Amino acid sequence: MGREQPGAITPFIVMEVLERAFELERAGRSIIHLEIGEPDFPTPRGIVEAAKASLDAGDTHYTDSRGVLELRAAIASYCHRTCGAAVDPEQVLVTMGVSPALLLVLSTLIEEAGDEIVMGDPCYPCYPNFVRYLGGVPRFVPTREEDGFQLRPDGAAAAIGPRTRAVLVNSPANPTGTMIPPADLEGICSLGTPVISDEIYHGLVYGGRARSALEFTDGAYVLNGFSKLFAMTGWRLGYVILPRGALRRMQILQQN
Repeated sequence: MGREQPGAITPFIVMEVLERAFELERAGRSIIHLEIGEPDFPTPRGIVEAAKASLDAGDTHYTDSRGVLELRAAIASYCHRTCGAAVDPEQVLVTMGVSPALLLVLSTLIEEAGDEIVMGDPCYPCYPNFVRYLGGVPRFVPTREEDGFQLRPDGAAAAIGPRTRAVLVNSPANPTGTMIPPADLEGICSLGTPVISDEIYHGLVYGGRARSALEFTDGAYVLNGFSKLFAMTGWRLGYVILPRGALRRMQILQQN
C-alpha cells in the first residue's frame, strides 16, 4: 500500500495552538483555552474512584486485544439504550481514543493507493490527513449553509465511483456543530457503500436527538468514545462498532 511522504500530512492546527499555549503556561503566562474540544468540567468522581480501585486491584496487565469483555458488553448495552440498535459485544473494538479507531477502520478499507473516501467539505481536518497517510484520496463534496454544511444523499451518491471505499459522516459535526437530518442519514446509509459514522459528539445535543447510523444499517463503522460526553479526553478511550464481516480483520490489526 502506497503512503505519502510525512511532509504531505499537514499539522493539526488546533494541537499546534494547544502545544504553544502549554509552552506559554510553563513560562508563567495565564492562558484562556479556546482551541480544543475540551469539556469545562473534570471527569466525574465515580469514574475516577472506579479507576483507582481497578489500579489498586492490580488490573494493570494485558487484556484481550479487542478490550475487556465487560467494557465491550457495557458499550453494546449503552448503544441499545441510546439508539435502540442491537449490538453484540463481539462487534465492539475498544481503542486508544476515537482517532486511532478511525485510523484502524480506514486501514481496513483503503487497500490500494488511489482508493477514495467521500466526505463533506468542510470537515474535521484530521479526516483527509488520515486518508492521505494511507495512500487514499479524500473525495470532497461541497456542502451548503442551508443544509447545515452537512453531506446530502444526492451529493454523496454523485461522488461515489469505482474507487470509493466508504462515505464518512460526522453528526453532530466538527467544526459546524450541526446534525444530519434522519432522512438524509438513512439515505446515505442506503447507497450501498460502507458508511463511517463519527458520533463522538452524541449526547451533547441541545434540542432534538442525534441519530446513529446503527439505526439505519448494520453495515456501518460507528465511531464513539468517552472523551467528550464523559469529560475523559486525557484518558484516551474510544471504540468502534463494526459490521460483522469486518470483525476478524480489525481484530488482527488491533493485535499488531
